[in-house]
Amino acid sequence: MNNVAFIVDGQQEQKILQKICPGSPIRRLNCNGEHVELVAAAKRAASLIRLIGNAFYPIVMVFDREKRPDSSEKIEKELLRLILQEGITTEVIIGVPDRMIENWTLADWDTVSTHGQLKGKRPDTIEGKNGKSIICKLLPKSRYYHETIEGVDWFLRAKAEILYETSRSFERFADALASINCAWLKNRTV
Repeated sequence: MNNVAFIVDGQQEQKILQKICPGSPIRRLNCNGEHVELVAAAKRAASLIRLIGNAFYPIVMVFDREKRPDSSEKIEKELLRLILQEGITTEVIIGVPDRMIENWTLADWDTVSTHGQLKGKRPDTIEGKNGKSIICKLLPKSRYYHETIEGVDWFLRAKAEILYETSRSFERFADALASINCAWLKNRTV
């Protein structure tokens, strides 16, 4: 069994993983945003990986594409290349939601729209859109979207097999995680 550690963008991802993988080390990158260069993110990730040490593998990183012009797939490959260039030899798996974690959540539209009481129809495409903005526009006017409350709850309610079928960026990430025995990815109760 692997002893996985995680590096994530923010509190929402951290809270999600604390529920999915309790006890696993989860470090926040604290170096993201649409204007952060991938080189800077890779240097910070490499530093965190060295601090985590050799007791954990693989290192799983979730890094939002945000408004970067490159595809999420290209960012995954480039970020991995830059991290390895920093001398990291531990296995690193990178998932880049196409634009943000909310895009993965919205990929299970039926679950999220029901639990979130989203008003309106499912957008034709979710990949590449501003997922947070979609949620905010479709929420009833009396509700406010809290990433670390609703965002976490809705993601945990989403069905991994639906995300896999409807989000290319999630599909790539789940495929990369195939060697990890993850109950959530297999849609078992966490």
